[in-house]
Amino acid sequence: MENNERLLIIHADDFGMCHATNQAIIQLLDEESISSTTLMVNCPWSLEAAKAAASNPKYDVGIHLTLTSEWDHYKWGPVNQNGNVDTLVNEFGYFPADLEKVAQADREQVREEIIAQIETALKMGVDPTHIDSHMGAYLFFMDIHINVAATYNLPLRFTKNPPPGYSLESLEQVAHLADSKGILYPDNVVALPFILNEGEGYEESKQNAINLLKGLKPGVTELLFHPSLDTEELKGITDTWQARKYEFDIFRDPEVKEIIREENIKVIGWRELRDIQRGVEK
Repeated sequence: MENNERLLIIHADDFGMCHATNQAIIQLLDEESISSTTLMVNCPWSLEAAKAAASNPKYDVGIHLTLTSEWDHYKWGPVNQNGNVDTLVNEFGYFPADLEKVAQADREQVREEIIAQIETALKMGVDPTHIDSHMGAYLFFMDIHINVAATYNLPLRFTKNPPPGYSLESLEQVAHLADSKGILYPDNVVALPFILNEGEGYEESKQNAINLLKGLKPGVTELLFHPSLDTEELKGITDTWQARKYEFDIFRDPEVKEIIREENIKVIGWRELRDIQRGVEK
């Protein structure tokens, strides 16, 4: 990579979350409007997503390790069937809605659950390109996630230059551990705003994306977002449905595609990082 080269992973989180999200991400992958996604194996529609991934080897699909279930009326829980998960769940057996309970979870239960999620994806026929974390829950257990990434020889969403809200007190130690294990990770991770401000519409959302693209730094950047179709199903799940629909449209937009060309940004996937980490020769 040249010193000033800007490499971009255009990444969709939440594959498998619901049918509307699956259909959006499959279309974006087929159109090559995005370059990667990550599968939530815990979710009700994970089988549909996993089948698509297994049937399309060109899809760049990682595993969205999940320890939270944030929606009021649409829930999921652990996939670990062989161990204790009592510190991971609420009284109904679902993951908690926020990170406070996650932070108090038993470390061994966390480790066993994330391994179970990876093994479930493998059983589903998915060839994972990397691992990352739903709602940033791994921030409490970075060493566990790094060691698991090393076990499966997969890159990990992590950066020495975290976005606001994702900073780590032990950043240097975490980076040293990842480096010592040979785990690759992006130079930068950026995200589209998850919640729209009052009065913001598609043009404002698109401009946010354009500003991020124009402001990319040299090196590898992952730009993550949560695209979906605006179906009644999605509206019943989350009040963020409008932002998710905008995010489905943004990287299909000719103006955004032209900005990527004009800025000489090279779009890559996580598979390229995995190949380098594993020493795969092209």
